[in-house]
Amino acid sequence: MEKNIIEKYELIDGHAIIDTNYNIITANEEMYRFIGISTVNSIMESIHQVDLDDFIDVAHHLREGQETDMVLRMRRSDNSYRWILLHIARFQFKSTSNAFEYFELSASDILALHKQNDILQNNMQSFRHLLAMENELFFIYDYKTHNYKINNFIDNEIHNLIDMDVNELMKMIADEHLISEDTMDEYNAFIRDMEQASVSYTHSFKTNILTKKAEYDLIEVKVTTIYISNKPSKAVGSVRNLTNAQNYTSINTYNHESAKSSFTSSDIYQFCRNNILYNPMGEFTLILLEIDNFDKYEIEDGKDYADSILYTTVQTAKQMVSYRGIVCEIKRNLICIAIRDINAEVSLRSFLEALRNQISWNVLLMNSKRNITFSIGISRYPQNGSELELVNKKLYRAMDIVHERGRNRYIIYREHLHGDIS
Repeated sequence: MEKNIIEKYELIDGHAIIDTNYNIITANEEMYRFIGISTVNSIMESIHQVDLDDFIDVAHHLREGQETDMVLRMRRSDNSYRWILLHIARFQFKSTSNAFEYFELSASDILALHKQNDILQNNMQSFRHLLAMENELFFIYDYKTHNYKINNFIDNEIHNLIDMDVNELMKMIADEHLISEDTMDEYNAFIRDMEQASVSYTHSFKTNILTKKAEYDLIEVKVTTIYISNKPSKAVGSVRNLTNAQNYTSINTYNHESAKSSFTSSDIYQFCRNNILYNPMGEFTLILLEIDNFDKYEIEDGKDYADSILYTTVQTAKQMVSYRGIVCEIKRNLICIAIRDINAEVSLRSFLEALRNQISWNVLLMNSKRNITFSIGISRYPQNGSELELVNKKLYRAMDIVHERGRNRYIIYREHLHGDIS
């Protein structure tokens, strides 16, 4: 009875990609924590025997592009079983040199979903009050329907100012000259970020789309992309009118790089420093990541190919870290990640397993024959010291140990194993 109490292994929005033999190719952190990081290689090992034939029958009869939902029991890593709502879809990957079919699974514990729904309903009421008080507009772009909305809250009710297909909206903007010419480059940069589903971005440009007056207002849009099953689902953001707070001429000096949230090593330092100073009970993990044999890829396949792998690696890391931390390139092929609250062993290893496998999968989908591997060094606060400089030293020492022992591995720095370098 005690094993059936829902605790830290709750599964909500678990995601996995499996091959047609039902072997797990990659999964997200939630799924790895639920089924066990290294104990389950096939999804069939986690499905209750009573439900296994139903799962195989459903998967077998799906054709390319088809999807369906089912309810079954799955074994949790503590050996208890949970009732799971499972969404299963079948896809085919085709390239000039390769073709194969695979399944995408999305799974959630039904009881955990019920509890989460109650919490979300209460939170929505609070945020509606807050948005109405702040008097800000917000927008949502749906990547599946291509619908674009700009809304505001008045008396806790949603009012649509714009609600239309994004292509129709862009045509209207061009036909009616709703963007000022001197900020057209910044507007186009905003559109590019949205089309590419960048993780987060901020842009300012002049428009009269909301007022239709002759004068243009300077607006600022701050956007975050929400990913579901590692695919862009929605771009959500706020829209602020800066006309009274900033002169129009200042737009010409707008820093596009900072607008795109391109973090630097100093941002990593500040993130960690703030966690130490302002959140005494907080935890964070520092991760250094290198793509193995990167120089060889540049020589054999060219700089553009190597750049595409590096770009995919950074973007995948940003998607997985999301609001929990920041990601930046310290130098070419040396990526640093600072992330909060995954210090517990099961959480950290689940994140690393999901990160490596998801990057490899995304590289494969860009028509690469390479089976890439990574060298990863990790240090943690507070386990690895009370001072940031000490945590940083142990981070680089962890990466040195990876290089000494050979690539395609990760080392979590531990004093009892790797020595005290304080």
